[in-house]
Amino acid sequence: MRQLLFIVLVGFSSAIFSASDLSLQLLNSSLKNNYSFIERSLDPNGLKIEESSGEILFNASGFTVLVATPFKERYEITQDLITIIDLDLNQSQTINLDDLNSIFIKALLSGINDKSPEYSVTNDQPNILALNPADNSSAIQFIFNQDILEAIRYTDNLGVEHSIELTLL
Repeated sequence: MRQLLFIVLVGFSSAIFSASDLSLQLLNSSLKNNYSFIERSLDPNGLKIEESSGEILFNASGFTVLVATPFKERYEITQDLITIIDLDLNQSQTINLDDLNSIFIKALLSGINDKSPEYSVTNDQPNILALNPADNSSAIQFIFNQDILEAIRYTDNLGVEHSIELTLL
């Protein structure tokens, strides 16, 4: 009887661990897809909701964010640099990615590693995979509907809450 119980418990715990790995694997493969997005941010100080929309396009060197509204901008992100191009004003600026030290951008560029010293990964809710930064800053939540990444939520270092709704292209 104990052997049967042991076999059932081992099988059940293996199913739990593989489901967690599947979620991480699913997230990493989802972070290679192209999306259109609507981003809404709520500043708790002004209680004002701002909205932008556009596309996120992944390629071999990184990804590009094309913002269509409210202003036309393009962000080109590689392993080393972020180039910000204001298409309305025909201006650009380049930032070294190391100067930014953004776990969120690193995750989008390189995927999620469950053994990273910079964050831990939790799957406390069935449809949410969260990155919890080691510096105790706000978690980044990746929200799924079935096997489709539908939203990303986080609060930035200024206390502004962001929700990015995604639609596969």
